[in-house]
Amino acid sequence: MFEFANGLLLALFAAAVFDLAAAWRRTGSVQAAFGWLWHKEHPLFGDWLWPRRQALATPLFAAGLALYEANVVFCNSMARENWAWVQGTLSPLLEWTAFLCFGAKILLCTRYSWRGLGLAGALYFIARWVHFNSHNIWFIGIVVAILAAKDVDLCRALRAFFAAGAAAMAVVLALHFAGIVAPDMVSERVGEYRSTFGYGHPNTFGGLVVGLLLAWVMLRARHLRWADAAVSAAVGVFLWEGPACRTAALSAFFLTLLLAAALVRPSVFRGRPVPWLAALSVAVVGAVSYLLPLGLVKCGPWNNDFGPPWLARIDGALTNRLSMTWMAYRVHDIKIAGQVLSDWPALDNSFAFMLYQFGPVMAAIIAALFAAALWGLFRSGKTVWGCCLLAMLVYSFAECQSFHLTTNPTALLLCGAVFAMPPNRWGEASPS
Repeated sequence: MFEFANGLLLALFAAAVFDLAAAWRRTGSVQAAFGWLWHKEHPLFGDWLWPRRQALATPLFAAGLALYEANVVFCNSMARENWAWVQGTLSPLLEWTAFLCFGAKILLCTRYSWRGLGLAGALYFIARWVHFNSHNIWFIGIVVAILAAKDVDLCRALRAFFAAGAAAMAVVLALHFAGIVAPDMVSERVGEYRSTFGYGHPNTFGGLVVGLLLAWVMLRARHLRWADAAVSAAVGVFLWEGPACRTAALSAFFLTLLLAAALVRPSVFRGRPVPWLAALSVAVVGAVSYLLPLGLVKCGPWNNDFGPPWLARIDGALTNRLSMTWMAYRVHDIKIAGQVLSDWPALDNSFAFMLYQFGPVMAAIIAALFAAALWGLFRSGKTVWGCCLLAMLVYSFAECQSFHLTTNPTALLLCGAVFAMPPNRWGEASPS
């Protein structure tokens, strides 16, 4: 990924130089060239074969999503412990092909104004810098996918994502229950033994299921029915009773409530304050994530002995999420552009995780983009997609897998905010 990240950055710089030279020739002056490039959306590297290139945009992006999803869902299961070729051959092949699809879509099949490209390019430059410090391949992967999501038919791409993920998970589950892949592997939590379903940890499996659920609901946004809310509720029950993934289950239940509200009283989400309240929810969850652990006091010799009692009970219900953040405040330094984190303390709160792993600059950018996306989705009437983002916000409070595209396909909804596009264009194919 280091080579890909550098190659994409250099290609974007080369495209900017080519754009400037071509616009200078067209307009006759540097000032006029800058004005044209700033306001006019145009393909990079010229408009040769543009109709054919534009037609490839959604298929390329959908292929990249499908390959990426298949890679993570299958190759990062415990099948990698059974067969060396899974991680040694198949995973690199799928990963490189997926990112080549994303790179080709970004460079050759998308129109940009320099205004939008400048904003997105700045985000990518910072994300690449953070990736080099944190070595988190999932994060740079999700950023590249967001950049590639501009002007595509998102529903068509999500169908490929969902199909690939569901098929890969079905294969892993079949191998697991056939006694081939991690048949007896369980996870222990305070005397409770939970099945890992072939993924090494139940929360990993729960995160993948949440990703598929969100993709399904996003696909059903224009034709939402009570059956879709029932599917969300059923997934929540399964996650609670099966792998016992509380956060994943609660996110599914919360999504079910939002979908039920959208079905019973859709006008609730059309009120003028709703977009602003949705955006404000990011700041509220972030403030709770950062401030609530500050009230903990170490009051015993063991890692889980904290007070006061009421806060300790909340911490217990969150399986020590607050105390882990409390420990991180004392163990880790904050690096401006992120760092490689040690395994302990485990930071399962996405807000605390991104502060330390990605640094405060990237943390602020992510939070701002998340809030802007929520505002834009509810403002433009894309209610179901906004509900999916709110469900991911709940999930991110007690898990850090929100930076994995497989768990968080709603991250693709941030694309419109990244490029400062009008909300009514988010998730739609580029106009001819």
